[in-house]
Amino acid sequence: MKKTILVLVALSAFVVLVGCDPFGSTETMTYITGTIYTDTAMTIPAEGIAVELVVNPDSSAARTQIVYTNMSGVFFMDVQLFPFLPDEETGTGYSLPSSARVGLSAHYGAATYVYMSVEGSSGFTLFPNDTLTVWPIDLSVFGAGTGGQQ
Repeated sequence: MKKTILVLVALSAFVVLVGCDPFGSTETMTYITGTIYTDTAMTIPAEGIAVELVVNPDSSAARTQIVYTNMSGVFFMDVQLFPFLPDEETGTGYSLPSSARVGLSAHYGAATYVYMSVEGSSGFTLFPNDTLTVWPIDLSVFGAGTGGQQ
């Protein structure tokens, strides 16, 4: 009986701790989706194309990641926005970023298409709990290390 009570108390504490994670909730997530085709008529989906999220090296708001297109040529990214560390001067706690600037590129063999570069002042601005849908492209716009920001 004592073991059962102890297990229930431990399980309850675990559930409370897991349920209180403010950094894994939908309020800290943003999403990116798009479609890639093999033909210029955009009728045949391109499966297995790598799509890379490129994060500004000076930012800690998000992490670089790579996803692949599915059978329908669609890619979908779950982008976690991470909190800033406490301010050393004021000692205040964590704060969530209001946005993050990122780049996005697609890779097919040695060819690349850059949706948007994160260099300089360009890039996509992601907001928490939002979805960015990028324009559809086809493999003919991929160049060897080149791309086209629209």
